[in-house]
Amino acid sequence: MKPQKEQNNGLIRKRLIFSFMMLSLTPIFMIGFLSYYYCQTAITRKITRYSQAELMQTVANVQTKLAEFENTLVRLFINTEFNSALTALGAANGETQFVAAKKGIEAQFKEYMISNQDIFGFMFMCEPNLDHSVLITKDYYDEFTELVRDFKEQNAYRNIMAAGGGIVWSSALKINRSHFVLLGRQIKETSTGDSLGILGIILDEERIDQLINLNIYTRLYISLAEIGSYSLVINNDGEIVSTPFKEDIGKDFSKIIKETKPLDEIFSLVSNRDYGSEVNQGSFITEVYERPTLVTFKTIGSKVGIGGKSGWHLLSLAPTSFLYADVKRLAYATLGLGLIFAVVSVGISFYLTSLLDKKQTPLT
Repeated sequence: MKPQKEQNNGLIRKRLIFSFMMLSLTPIFMIGFLSYYYCQTAITRKITRYSQAELMQTVANVQTKLAEFENTLVRLFINTEFNSALTALGAANGETQFVAAKKGIEAQFKEYMISNQDIFGFMFMCEPNLDHSVLITKDYYDEFTELVRDFKEQNAYRNIMAAGGGIVWSSALKINRSHFVLLGRQIKETSTGDSLGILGIILDEERIDQLINLNIYTRLYISLAEIGSYSLVINNDGEIVSTPFKEDIGKDFSKIIKETKPLDEIFSLVSNRDYGSEVNQGSFITEVYERPTLVTFKTIGSKVGIGGKSGWHLLSLAPTSFLYADVKRLAYATLGLGLIFAVVSVGISFYLTSLLDKKQTPLT
């Protein structure tokens, strides 16, 4: 057995080592933990305020752009010459009358497409004679012609008819590998009130995506894998209308966002006249594709009148790993500093205990 004196010295050595380690590490880890916790809270609070301010500006930009298209539809609606051409198109008995009416409508469509390059195309679905429908697009003419033939099977048609002449934005429509949205309204004959058909403006979803994610698309040579935070648009049915990740378009947003309850209230609105009120905006933290994410949201109202039922909502998604990256680096630096101090403290404790051993060792 070891002598009692050696055992006491060993015990003293261990106590010294432990005391120095605790003395050096405890304050560092406490300061590191408190700094990390309060930095996270402060960053979340500030980022939320910044995101909401940015969302307000983005929503204003989107409203201005949507108003351009809605005003175009309104101007066509109140255009006497255009309405006469629509009436003539529906009542055309022969090829000559049909071609003349169609040319008049196409001329109006082309004029607006020249003045607004963001418009991808126009369509007029003639009722009840679909063969008299008029379509003009920048591309995918055959595909859109097929869409017009089958348009009554689309949710967009049912929503437009239910609006009773109101302006309605459709869900995203997939054509080949691209996505489009349709701004449409029912047109009725002025004297009889009979339905002439549905008038629609076709927009490329990319235009909306570039507008809500301007900070992404102004960067050169960026890939989807490099996107940290981004925005998307959902409608009142919870369908994703626009996003940089095109495979998500048309999905229910609950498929990618775990917690959706904070958004329930904005879907219950029946009017968009109060789109600037507090109830139409907010933020919360949840998981998006199983990643903790800060979600900031705001309703996109209409300056002309989309109607609450078909309203859109802008969501900004920022992964917390992206938000807290700098804080984590600080935490790792603090941990590294703590380990260095631990090594130094252990070295000092060994040095002191060795002095203690020398002092207590009798001379021979």
